[in-house]
Amino acid sequence: MKKYFTYIIISIFSISCIYAQKDIQNEKYKRSSLYSFLISHPKVKMNNEITSAYLALTTPDKFNNHDLSVKCVTSSKKREDVEAVSKFLKKNEVAKRLVSKWFNRDKKSGVFDVSLITSRGEYNATKLDLEKAIHSERGVAILADAGEELIGKTFVTVNDITYIDKEARAQIAKQIFSVIGSFAGEMGGSIGDIVESAAQLSESISDQIAGFTVNVSTYLYQLDWNEEVAAKFYQDYYFDVNASSPNKMLGYDSDQDLFKLKYIGSYTAKSTKTVIKGISKPEDVFRKVCARALDNNIVALQHRYDEFKVKEPLFSVTPSITAKIGMKEGVAENSKFEVLEKSLDQNGKTIYKKVGVIAPEKKKIWDNRFMAVEEQADGANLTATTFRKVSGGDFYVGMLIREIK
Repeated sequence: MKKYFTYIIISIFSISCIYAQKDIQNEKYKRSSLYSFLISHPKVKMNNEITSAYLALTTPDKFNNHDLSVKCVTSSKKREDVEAVSKFLKKNEVAKRLVSKWFNRDKKSGVFDVSLITSRGEYNATKLDLEKAIHSERGVAILADAGEELIGKTFVTVNDITYIDKEARAQIAKQIFSVIGSFAGEMGGSIGDIVESAAQLSESISDQIAGFTVNVSTYLYQLDWNEEVAAKFYQDYYFDVNASSPNKMLGYDSDQDLFKLKYIGSYTAKSTKTVIKGISKPEDVFRKVCARALDNNIVALQHRYDEFKVKEPLFSVTPSITAKIGMKEGVAENSKFEVLEKSLDQNGKTIYKKVGVIAPEKKKIWDNRFMAVEEQADGANLTATTFRKVSGGDFYVGMLIREIK
């Protein structure tokens, strides 16, 4: 019977070795998951514009969206620090809420399921049978794989964004936004075009609008999901719709110590000058400033902390090596990426082997930053970045690349 269960588990949990077939282009791969939210400062100038701009942005497409219901919290201070942020995350049990989302926990019944893990992973089953897996060496190994590759790669970014307070400039620019925005709407043109066409005012208006800058502090946390946490969760708290357990439900609800977020680091930077070309309405200015500043902070954190780095599959290898990654992810002429081949070890866990190194081709780096197309930026007309081989043998579509120093 044990052998029979083991066979079922291997079938249920089997992970397709997708790289054995070199012509697969659209395979799924295990992305890191991200929950991000904003600290809003109602007493600080331009706070409403910042909040609206932030809430209009989407999760970076190199991450799975793991957002919770709260996307913005308010603070009476002008800025927060890591101690205050950490206390907030602990007090509101954000780590447990992230786990609950991973397992689609029903608040009323306490029932869990693994449909989200199945859909985000590379598992070919429609359901993972945890009860059987827990009692199988191979099943436990693959559960660990799912935890390490998916649940354990859950990150939280807490973003504290404030405009650099230059009161005179802010008041003048706010009036400029209002007047030009109304005029642009009546004329059917864009703010950028109107500013550029107003020769006598273009320089001053451009300086006022593009001169808007923000300070962005991003605090990075990671869900602490290890073997000990996973074992206790599966054994003491997990139950599905077929195994109702009031005791497990009560235990999970009352446990305030098991699930934690570990602080990785932070990064603070000032946004760069905004190019106004292609901007059609005032709120686009705020969205563009916030989007690019946040992207820059994520790139900086990835350069500093290896655990936060993302992998991206090769999109093509002939006639050129390309990948759907670009300036938004910090790709520059001096960037280098290792090429990784994925396989399974004898226990069915995912492993990655470095098989080569690639670097971007000059003038073939995709500008995929927010509103780059509207701005008509160099490289915005591309759909991927082209790379040259630095070392390695034959590559094939689906191999993963990861930036190296």
